[in-house]
Amino acid sequence: MKGSVTHSCSLWKRMKLHPTRSRAVIRLAYPVALGMLSITLLSVVDTAMLGRLGAVPLAAAGISGVGYFAIVFSLAGIGVGVQTLTSRRYGEENYAQCGHVLNAGLLLALIGGIPLVAAGPWVAAAFAPLLSGEPQVAHLGELYLRYRFLGAAFLLLNMVYRGFFSGVGSTKQVMTSAIIVTVINILLDYLLIFGHASLPQMGIAGAAIASTIATGIGTTYFVIISLLGRYRKSFSPYRRLSLAIPWFAPIFRLSLPVIAQRFIGNGSFFAFFSIVSRIGTLELAASNVIRSIYGLSIMPTIGLGVAAATLVGQNLGASQSKEAERYTWEAAKLGAYLMGAVGLLFVAFPRAIFSIYTSDSAVIALGCAPLIILGMIQAFGGVALVIESALQGAGNTRFVMLGELGVCSLLYLPVAYLLGLRLGLGIVGAWLGEIVYWSALALLMSWKFRQGTWKKIRV
Repeated sequence: MKGSVTHSCSLWKRMKLHPTRSRAVIRLAYPVALGMLSITLLSVVDTAMLGRLGAVPLAAAGISGVGYFAIVFSLAGIGVGVQTLTSRRYGEENYAQCGHVLNAGLLLALIGGIPLVAAGPWVAAAFAPLLSGEPQVAHLGELYLRYRFLGAAFLLLNMVYRGFFSGVGSTKQVMTSAIIVTVINILLDYLLIFGHASLPQMGIAGAAIASTIATGIGTTYFVIISLLGRYRKSFSPYRRLSLAIPWFAPIFRLSLPVIAQRFIGNGSFFAFFSIVSRIGTLELAASNVIRSIYGLSIMPTIGLGVAAATLVGQNLGASQSKEAERYTWEAAKLGAYLMGAVGLLFVAFPRAIFSIYTSDSAVIALGCAPLIILGMIQAFGGVALVIESALQGAGNTRFVMLGELGVCSLLYLPVAYLLGLRLGLGIVGAWLGEIVYWSALALLMSWKFRQGTWKKIRV
């Protein structure tokens, strides 16, 4: 009995939050969490408004949105390389090199983004047959992708700026850009999807155009703010671009595993949606709503992960590896608590949450059980997201990529396919794969972080 009490006290002590470290993490994390809304809310608002047009546009926007992010958001992994290098140089107080890293990231974003914009119509056409076996869903999905690809370069540039400002600890700039993007996107969605203010009613195409324009304006904000105040004085952005070239290789070395990891993760989610599309169009529409709800729910933890990556990089740059470790575990505890609390809402009020997005009773009925399943695993997701970001912030991007590959290919997709299609459990069986995914990823990332080899990585 005494040993059990001692163990319980020890566990409570480990899980108890440290006030000073928690405040430092939250101070960096909350603007990033709000900032990530500028990406997620583009899909959330589209989903909510398109849900009023019926199940087919809702399903088309959902699966084509996953396909878009599988390509463009994966390439935007260069922002992680920029953040890792910037935070380390900032910790070393080498501010001029922070500016060189930003310049290099922006050049790489343009080199990758402009060809993608040009090739957008062909990529959309190639993707269309993979979106769904339902011709109407595939057609609308192709239309959505055509207009979203017009903003590919904007998204890549946006993520580079996010990496830079997060790396130097100015996460409030990320938040401000997010607010601008979100407000503009909501306004344009309302005008273009439904055809208000004498504008044509464009439906799903209007949703994609609104997202593209909003992202472009958010990127413009970053350009303007980087030319003002201490950013111009300390980091000298857009000057002496020849000094950016030597940073191409380090950014590539750190970012390529992140890009591969995102291709694997987003590609796996696209494959998952393809599995669901074979179950049925209503199931696909319900899964799109779940994806949108889930995307919102992880925003606080994504912010905590970015904060952990920044604090790891800055403390390693200042030769304070113990502090880097302490901040990461603090952020992981915060992530577990926050996502666990959100998960309880999923379990308690699934129908009410679903009703925010759609009034289709059939879609709501199909989606409630999978949402409850997600609620049960949220805390594991909080730990996994924070620790993998911390490992990336230390430069250990290759392990995170290999871990994602192993979990997705060996566990997540096989379980979703087997339970959803082969065993006939439908949408519930497919979403049960999330339990396997998040629990395995949390355990794997925690094991690697405890090893401590990340402390010796030089970037």
